[in-house]
Amino acid sequence: MKKLFKMALILALGAGIVTQSSCKEDEENDPAPAGTAPISCMPTEVTDIEEGDTTTTTYEYNTNGILIQSIEVEYGETTISSYVYSADGKLSSVVTEEQTAEFIYAVGSSIPERINISEDGIPYSFIEITSSNGNITKIENSYYSGDEATLTDITSFTYVNGKLNSSIAESYDEMSDSFITEVTISDITFDGKKSPFNGNLAFAFDGDIDPLAITPENLASGNIVTVIESQEVTLPITGTYTYNENNYPITSRQSIANLFNNDKTYKYNCK
Repeated sequence: MKKLFKMALILALGAGIVTQSSCKEDEENDPAPAGTAPISCMPTEVTDIEEGDTTTTTYEYNTNGILIQSIEVEYGETTISSYVYSADGKLSSVVTEEQTAEFIYAVGSSIPERINISEDGIPYSFIEITSSNGNITKIENSYYSGDEATLTDITSFTYVNGKLNSSIAESYDEMSDSFITEVTISDITFDGKKSPFNGNLAFAFDGDIDPLAITPENLASGNIVTVIESQEVTLPITGTYTYNENNYPITSRQSIANLFNNDKTYKYNCK
C-alpha cells in the first residue's frame, strides 16, 4: 500500500495479525467437502495502482511453498527482499540491499514482540508490538538519532468477537511534548472471504506493518476520522472485490469517500 493508503491504513489499521494457519482459515471461510483437502492460493504477482502510479510485486517460494523472495518494481526502481526463517518456522528476518529487519518473539508466541531495523548495518528504527489472545493491541514505532531512540507514533486496536473493530493512531508532537491523535478508524467490517496473503506475516512487512496483508479476510467498510485544514472530518472507507473460484480476490478497490482509490489485481498458484 502506497501514499494515502499506506499513511492512513498502516497507521490506523495497524495489524490484524492472526495466528491461525492458512489451512485453518480455509476451513473457516469455505469448508471443503468431506474427504478433500482445502485449496490454498499463494500470490505470485500483485499489481497496485494508486493515483496513476503502479507498483508490481512478484513472489517466489521454495519447494515447500514457503515465501523466500519478493521483487517489487516501483517508479522504475527494483527492491528485492529475502525472507529468512528460524528452525521452528517463524519469520526471523527480512533482508534487502540496504535494510535488515530482525524479528524477536516471546517464548511460545507466533507474533513478534519487537522488530529491529537497520540500514547499511546501522540501527535505524524498531517496532514494539503488544498482543493479547492472538491479536495485536498496540504498535509503537521508534527511530534512532545517533544512540538515542525516540518514540514517534503509537497505534492502538480494539476487537469485537476476535475481529478488528477500530483503531487510533497517535504521533508525537514536539511543540506540546505529547502525543496527538492523527487518525481514528471505527466500525471496521470484513467481507468473509479469503485474504490474498493467508494471514502470513512474511507478506506484511515492508519497512512497517501492512495490516491488509495479514488480516484473514478483506476490508469491506469502515469510517476514518482525521483532520483536514484544521477541520475534523469523517470519511467512509469501502472495499469491493471480485473473486476466483476459491474465494480469493483477483481484483480489489479500497476507497476513501470515493475520492482516493487504491486498486489491486492478484495472480495466484492454487493447489
